[in-house]
Order: sequence, then structure tokens, then C-alpha cells
Amino acid sequence: MTASFLILRIDDSRLALPMAAVREVLPLLPIDAPPGLPRPLLGFVTLQGRPVPVLAPRVLLDPQAQVTGVDLFAHLVRLRHDICLLVDRAEDVATGTAEPLAPGHSLNAAITGELPLAGGGTAHVIDPERLLLEGERATLAALTAAAAERRDQWSAA
Repeated sequence: MTASFLILRIDDSRLALPMAAVREVLPLLPIDAPPGLPRPLLGFVTLQGRPVPVLAPRVLLDPQAQVTGVDLFAHLVRLRHDICLLVDRAEDVATGTAEPLAPGHSLNAAITGELPLAGGGTAHVIDPERLLLEGERATLAALTAAAAERRDQWSAA
């Protein structure tokens, strides 16, 4: 089935995120990073007065990866379920049909296929619903609620 995808660059890799999962693409915003966050959670950005978690997809997809620095021209991709992904660049929108992956070539089944790109090469198709396990979603919700409470306490002072 043909669909539209947002093409993302992370290092030398290309990812394809279904447009149906994307709420908006934002420039890099200040990220509040309280101590003690799990590695994939970089912190929170404030959008419409609420904290929204910012995840590092490079760490979600490769637990050994390091986030050493953030490029000033990086993008935040806000997903429909109010999570932002920090990517090096949101490059383009492509339309095409994803080809299935060979069995066993996906981490937690988050990578669901490969999308051939018009300029050559391929992008790995990501299913945003599979980026986090259920327990990780619960932890993220608790950390987001704590960030909102912390923000409210500072606002009241």
C-alpha cells in the first residue's frame, strides 16, 4: 500500500516515519533535562504550557549508541501521542510502498520495512507504536507527570 512518510536523518541513517503518526516538525527548542532520566529520554520541551518528553531514537534503536551533542539545526518531530523525537534533520516527505524486512532484522519489531528513496538508497520504516515497550510508556508517563508538577511548583513560587 502506498503511503506518505517523513524522511529523517540520524547520523548516516535514514528513517521513514509514517506521516499519519506525525503531528508537527519543530526547530530545536530548549530541552529541560533534570538529573536521573533514563538514557533514551533527553528531557522535556514545553509546548502549549505542558512538558513534552524528548526521546533519542538513535538510543532507542541502538542501546549502545551515544548522544554526544546536539546540532543547532536539529529537528524535533512531535508525534501524535505527544512525544518528540530528536533527529539530526527532517529532510523530506516521500510517498511509496515499504518493502518488508527479512525476519529477525528489527529491534523490538520497531523497524517494519524499508522504503526505496527516489534519489537512491533506502530508509528504514519505523512504527512509532513499537518504539517503546508498555513498561517504558508507563515510566515515561510518570516522568512527564513529575515534570509538569515541577513546572507548576516553579510557576507558583
